[in-house]
Amino acid sequence: MVSMMILVTYIQILGIKNDYYIALGLTYTDQFEFPQKKFFYCLSNDYTFQEMPDLNDQHKEFIDRDCSFFIGEPKRKLNQKAEGEAEEAPVEEKDEDEEGKVKEDDSEISDKEEIEIPKKELTELDRLKYVVLAIENDCQIAPIGAFKMTAQHQVRRNEAFKGLSIKDSLNLENYVHFRNVQDPAQKRKLDEPSAPFNKQFLESIKKDQP
Repeated sequence: MVSMMILVTYIQILGIKNDYYIALGLTYTDQFEFPQKKFFYCLSNDYTFQEMPDLNDQHKEFIDRDCSFFIGEPKRKLNQKAEGEAEEAPVEEKDEDEEGKVKEDDSEISDKEEIEIPKKELTELDRLKYVVLAIENDCQIAPIGAFKMTAQHQVRRNEAFKGLSIKDSLNLENYVHFRNVQDPAQKRKLDEPSAPFNKQFLESIKKDQP
């Protein structure tokens, strides 16, 4: 079977110089328990969509604190130095004897001690990907019954779904998160033989808090 990606128009994020337009691609074929999601972006001055990079979550604490506007320059490096933060101390030159002693000390470091991996530079595009994933994780929802799980544990659109009634559409209990199941109790239900027949196999939004 040929794998096909379905593109869905997604969101617009305003920027000072350029806006970002985000599109979501879904691949349903051969994806266990949930379709694969890929995100694409373009700028308001160039409507050529490009795939967003892998998530760089090494700077998530900084991104969570960053409330500034997006500029609309994907390659722009973000300055993470907090206001009033001291400058790094200059590296002192060592003579050969001192350098040899340092190497000996380094060799005695315990194997259990973690080696710190240098952080990648953070760009506006990295921050954009982080923000888009956060929005998608919390806000993308679907009506109950709009999707089904097959006997092969693959998610598909439910061709029998005709929509919710006006009354049912006003009830939060009739909506689910359209994402990989995160709740442990709900995950266990996916392993039950009845999972393909359960129209509530995704997580309900009724307990969500703003």
